Amino acid sequence: MFLHVENVSKSFGDLEVLKRVSLEVDLHEVVCLIGASGSGKSTLLRCINLLERVDEGTIVVDGQTITNGKVDVNALRRDIGIVFQSYNLFPHMTVLQNVALAPRKARGLSRERAEIAAKDLLERIGLAEKADEYPDRLSGGQQQRVAIARALAMNPKLLLLDEITSALDPQLVSEVLALVRSLTEVGMTMIIATHEMQFAREVSDRVCFLDAGRILEEGPPEQIFTAPTQPRTQAFLSRVIEAGRL
Repeated sequence: MFLHVENVSKSFGDLEVLKRVSLEVDLHEVVCLIGASGSGKSTLLRCINLLERVDEGTIVVDGQTITNGKVDVNALRRDIGIVFQSYNLFPHMTVLQNVALAPRKARGLSRERAEIAAKDLLERIGLAEKADEYPDRLSGGQQQRVAIARALAMNPKLLLLDEITSALDPQLVSEVLALVRSLTEVGMTMIIATHEMQFAREVSDRVCFLDAGRILEEGPPEQIFTAPTQPRTQAFLSRVIEAGRL
């Protein structure tokens, strides 16, 4: 088991955002987290990356307990990439510089090696011709693809994607989802928080439905989307279908 989350709880003041959440993810598995906004999806991802410290519970990544306060956070984040809905690219750096920066600073690669690897990544995601552009010259979809490439440049063992299409115009969503789909085909281990239900149905090995800070139901995508057992899951998916998103 590559990732083991056991009875994790997290509160912000009086608001309990995660309530004894448990989750396991195998190497090369793709798990999609679905649920209404505020259900705890983003907070769970941030806890796995130690951007948030858990109040209770245990998280084990690749055999290492990361919630005991003894882990090297920077080393952990070299192996666990995370991409947010806001692109967070450095505006004063070119696309190539954005992608090559972390391998140079965190992995110790030379500028030449980091830039060669970055160019290869940009070729893979169809943005080689944008290498010398600055982020403000790119569309939102292109910026998000660069943000994913920047995370991939570290060769992470686990990639966390947090609502990466939420800030995009609808016509730009497909190009970002196509890139993520290609990552599933090469065996990238991913946990994806998403509102794109059809996408979750297509790419995931397992879907987890979060409701009020708990994983209320999980299973293969066909079971979750066609025959959910929990009333809350059924009600959520009914609203999704009514909105034409599944």
